[in-house]
Amino acid sequence: MKYLIVGGGAIGSVLAAYMTRAGKDITLLTRGAHLDAIRRNGGMKLHYAPENADHLVPVKVAAEADYDDKPDVVIVTVKAYSLDSIYPLLNRVCQPNTIVVPLINALDIGHRIDAGIAGAAIVAQGEAYVACELVAPGECKHKLDFFRIVFGPRLGCPPFDGATEIRQDLIDCGCTAEISDHMLQAALMKFCRVSALSGAMVYYNVPLGTIVADPEKRAFLVSLCEELVAIADAAGCPFPPEFDAVDDLLTLSRSIDPNYKTSLMYDFLAGKTIESETMFEDPYRLGRQHGLEMASYAKVCNLFGHAS
Repeated sequence: MKYLIVGGGAIGSVLAAYMTRAGKDITLLTRGAHLDAIRRNGGMKLHYAPENADHLVPVKVAAEADYDDKPDVVIVTVKAYSLDSIYPLLNRVCQPNTIVVPLINALDIGHRIDAGIAGAAIVAQGEAYVACELVAPGECKHKLDFFRIVFGPRLGCPPFDGATEIRQDLIDCGCTAEISDHMLQAALMKFCRVSALSGAMVYYNVPLGTIVADPEKRAFLVSLCEELVAIADAAGCPFPPEFDAVDDLLTLSRSIDPNYKTSLMYDFLAGKTIESETMFEDPYRLGRQHGLEMASYAKVCNLFGHAS
């Protein structure tokens, strides 16, 4: 299958490097200094932190204006607030049988993409579990020893042809890949890590270790996770009995560098635009729709003017 990754940020860059190393037909669409550096260096510099290993991967890159192919699969890794800017590209490259897989921190971004494009395509839903960072133009870092991708049809949509082949291609490049018919559940399970961690970090404006060490801050982190678990129960997609979201969150939090910050926290500290709407407001609204109080998410949302 022919792949196009739209978005040369951390996730898009790391995934493009691994898919290229596995011999897949993949083009990374990026721009500016990142595009120039990859071309100048002859590839993407990938640092795998758990083994302190560096690789130069000959990733094929293109600017949006120069890409004129018709991919079988488009993997979207731009930030949610930038989606409107890529609709002209999707309208140009997608055909009715093109599969669009968004890997964006959001609970239900597939429906937004489907509504935003003018042409026909198979728009799926996806979640990526990975700790990575774009450290410099042309250089990305895979920070922790996991890379899991869960994808599947959007709520109310049927399974689609090609999903099994995509899953195998992702497995070939080293990901743990799964097809799910319950993508809201998968998104909420991911948010129990990424949204809860980011929410606690921005609320207290501290790194992870400070939160873990302080009982009050740690309790707030846990409360964010518990509110997401309550949404899953109320929405009719409870987590599997063997998955204890709070235990998973605390085990992860205690096992990594106390100075660890999520990518959202890095952007927050740098004064950049962050995904506050999809990461915090959307869970808050969904919980309220199901009659939940969502007191902790309300506190985080208030930082950004999202909740009264």
